Amino acid sequence: MKFIGITCSIDQKKLYLNRDYINSIVRLGFIPLVISPDMIIPSTSAPDTKEIIASEAIIHGLVEKISALIISGGGDINPEFYREKNIACKSLVPDKRVKAEIELLKIFIKTEKPVLGICYGMQLMNIFFGGTLDQNLETEINHTSNDHGIRVIDDFILNKGEFTVNSSHHQAIKSIGEGLEIFCMAKDGVIEGFYLKGHPFFVGVQWHPERHPGKASLVLWQSFSKKI
Repeated sequence: MKFIGITCSIDQKKLYLNRDYINSIVRLGFIPLVISPDMIIPSTSAPDTKEIIASEAIIHGLVEKISALIISGGGDINPEFYREKNIACKSLVPDKRVKAEIELLKIFIKTEKPVLGICYGMQLMNIFFGGTLDQNLETEINHTSNDHGIRVIDDFILNKGEFTVNSSHHQAIKSIGEGLEIFCMAKDGVIEGFYLKGHPFFVGVQWHPERHPGKASLVLWQSFSKKI
């Protein structure tokens, strides 16, 4: 049995992860392993040498243990991470989570093991490669809720054509990160999926396949599973 790492969000006392992620991984026949930011970033504001060494050991241990990584959904990323001022962010993800996932990606990506970013996770992966975000979408499509159509323009995962996906976000990619290739878009031009060129499976999607039964989500999970 293989372990699949899933990152989660935090507040002062609790971890937060939609149970649909766990159920999706179990249905694929794998064991989910929830990764808290506290496992990556020392809890103190001024960590000593022992804490730093322990944190690095945990990261390397996780990377060795898990066969794939999912960066789960969440709120808004502090625009400071992509060199902008906050003009429309409604609910900021704790910086600790963002920093922890960036550190995890730095090491994990070198292994060429599968990485899947979902909604916030896709946006973080884009920032990781130097991209930026539109802090508040204003288009003819209501991206905060309901289903909408997407158009696949690159058959890296899905065959070219039209599909329906769900939507639960008010931000999206503005400029694409270096090395990332777009494979699907909404009809209003919002980027709905990308992959890292040359990597076996480094994929970000703007919709939530863990809670959507459509064909696009099914094929995505099948492709992810096969790469594992």
